[in-house]
Amino acid sequence: MNKNASIWDDEELYRSVRNELGVEYIYYEGKLRIRSDAFRDLNKKPSVDRAKLKEFSPFCSKLSDTDGIVSLIARDVRSRKIVGHVVDVIYDPNPKSDPENYAHSQIVVDPDFSGTSSRKERTFYKLRRSLARLATERGWTLAPKTN
Repeated sequence: MNKNASIWDDEELYRSVRNELGVEYIYYEGKLRIRSDAFRDLNKKPSVDRAKLKEFSPFCSKLSDTDGIVSLIARDVRSRKIVGHVVDVIYDPNPKSDPENYAHSQIVVDPDFSGTSSRKERTFYKLRRSLARLATERGWTLAPKTN
């Protein structure tokens, strides 16, 4: 599949969530809540995997053996309203940080909010919160491994 291949609106996307109760997810009144920290990214472009390129096996998207997996739908990600920014999901296979991952994609915004200004940080936080709400609505695709 070439790097310019489009991600269809109905595509499922996997996001690995570290098994850090209280940091990346919590249970509040017995219900799962994915936290915004589950979508942290130094470059402000959270990584996701195209589920169909992982043969719909969430195990293949885990970054660590104990991680959980949440899923999002591309259409839902693209429908996020972040003031002054259009949200998209782009295919970005085999990045330097994960050269074997042909399913790798990124959640991006236009205009981008890379940099360190407090306004850009707040806007990225709003995106992360919005993605966390989407993930919470869908629940675990694969729950983290507990001891």
